[in-house]
Amino acid sequence: MLFTLCSNLHTEVSDLPFKLSESFIDDHQVVAVLSGGTEAQFVQLVRDKKIDLKRPIYLMVSGYSNSLAASLEILSFIRQRNGIGKVMQHPKDVNFPDINESLSLTRKPLEKVVHNDRTQRLGVIGLPSDWLIASRVDYKLALETMNVELVDIPIQEVTSLGEVDPGMKGSEAIYERLKEIIAKYKLDGITLRCFDLLTTVKNTGCIALSKLNDEGIPASCEGDIPVLLTMMACKRLTGEPGFMVNPARIQQDGQILLAHCTIPLRMTEKHEYTTHFESGIGVAIHGDLPAGDYTLVKLSNDMKRLLAVNVELTRCQYEQNLCRTQVWIKTTPVVSNYFMTDPIANHHLLIHGHHAAKFWRE
Repeated sequence: MLFTLCSNLHTEVSDLPFKLSESFIDDHQVVAVLSGGTEAQFVQLVRDKKIDLKRPIYLMVSGYSNSLAASLEILSFIRQRNGIGKVMQHPKDVNFPDINESLSLTRKPLEKVVHNDRTQRLGVIGLPSDWLIASRVDYKLALETMNVELVDIPIQEVTSLGEVDPGMKGSEAIYERLKEIIAKYKLDGITLRCFDLLTTVKNTGCIALSKLNDEGIPASCEGDIPVLLTMMACKRLTGEPGFMVNPARIQQDGQILLAHCTIPLRMTEKHEYTTHFESGIGVAIHGDLPAGDYTLVKLSNDMKRLLAVNVELTRCQYEQNLCRTQVWIKTTPVVSNYFMTDPIANHHLLIHGHHAAKFWRE
């Protein structure tokens, strides 16, 4: 049976790179994930018992409109419930590979990675975005495991700004408000449910989060707590800020396209300002990063798995149908397999330099 998930009226099934035979669809659970923001639709299909997590699930994706990003979050949701799923970008992807090889990439984190000497206060401004179905964190566990206190802060503390200037002046107003909140609650970092700003403040948090990360204050988008915890671990071990990314395209040879609408400007060699991808409003960042050595990192929501692999950034690009900063990294087929079969949710963190060895016991 084929299910189609889409939150973008401009996205069509024809955007998928291939078609499956009717006989294959009749015999298997196939989900065409056409755009980002569709993860909750998948959860509803499970709740309605239209999809059985005990049977293999194939997730068909395109290379556009955050289709792959949504699929990775869905796939992680499936795996957390002991189901089996696979991302499909090509007809040959129908076979399910052995996931043991990709699982070897994600070993248990070191105590020194996750545990802080003093309690860190991290603000969760607004709830995590609805589509983060595989990225919820137990606050008590975060305190016990990482010595991190997660502090819930109403999104109204930002949206009370009201409608601001749609350009840089409005972006700066959001930044100033976040700085006030950080001081008020004595925070070491924040995550922001930024999509709520699009309909209330009528601008984005992209510039504000970029500036905070440049200042050494970890700040993640979309209310994503695991990425914020990953930022904290990276800061502790490397001192580097991170580029929070959506994987957008994955090639079997280990080349991966990463994209998002904000990035610490100190990571870029040049940049320009544009609009936010999904909404077309506000101010977002199109940055070019220097080629060279980087590390791809992600801590799981239960703090039991950690990906930390050295990669090479080979080139930057710019397409209108993706988030604004877009980079290609070169890694290995094992990493490609990790994303296709058992990823740690969608968002990952890219930091400058080769630092993977710092995350593992010698």
